[in-house]
Amino acid sequence: MNRVDAIGPAIGRGDPAGHLTTRRRLKERALRLDGKAVVVTGLPASGKTTIARALAASLAFAFLDKDDFLECLFEEQGVGSRQHRMALSRRSDELFQEEARSHRAVVLVSHWRPRIGPIDTGTPTDWLGEAFTDIVEVCCVCAPQTATERFLLRRRHAGHLDRKKDPIAFAEWMRTLADGYPLGVGALVEVATEGNVDAMELANRVRAAFQPRDPAAAT
Repeated sequence: MNRVDAIGPAIGRGDPAGHLTTRRRLKERALRLDGKAVVVTGLPASGKTTIARALAASLAFAFLDKDDFLECLFEEQGVGSRQHRMALSRRSDELFQEEARSHRAVVLVSHWRPRIGPIDTGTPTDWLGEAFTDIVEVCCVCAPQTATERFLLRRRHAGHLDRKKDPIAFAEWMRTLADGYPLGVGALVEVATEGNVDAMELANRVRAAFQPRDPAAAT
């Protein structure tokens, strides 16, 4: 049993290149029309990245983590203030979204903006429905206290400024944030991530959630 630990300018008519450009644009549109996305949500340190990687491997989907884009920007532009980090985070959201739109089948993981609660945190979700026609949300269910303990123990790139967080204030913020998930962005699959997770069983649940829910669509 496979298990994972919790945790361009316009081209004139008659120009052959114009036909190629049109074909490329139609292909990009087809990708959007047929696109599938698994959106992995939940509290910080609830096991989202571990789950997302396992799902991408099991489903043979591309894998994109917003933090990978952010940490590349940290390497390019350095570690700075909270305002510097927020500016880079917003830019990495743009890069993350741009790359996601280029895939027909992709698992996406980020600290997503919660459905309710704090509105000044997380990757926006309003673009997902426009970019993909079939979305499954995999929500990692983890008690705020457990996720907080994991978060305070983990080590990430210094650019995240994790070590500057006040533990008591952060724990309270996590309790508030917990009410904001799941997001309601697609068919919902919940997974408890305080213990071990059966990756194959979870992947099968996701596949089932992608199946046509209209019987006429399956014929």
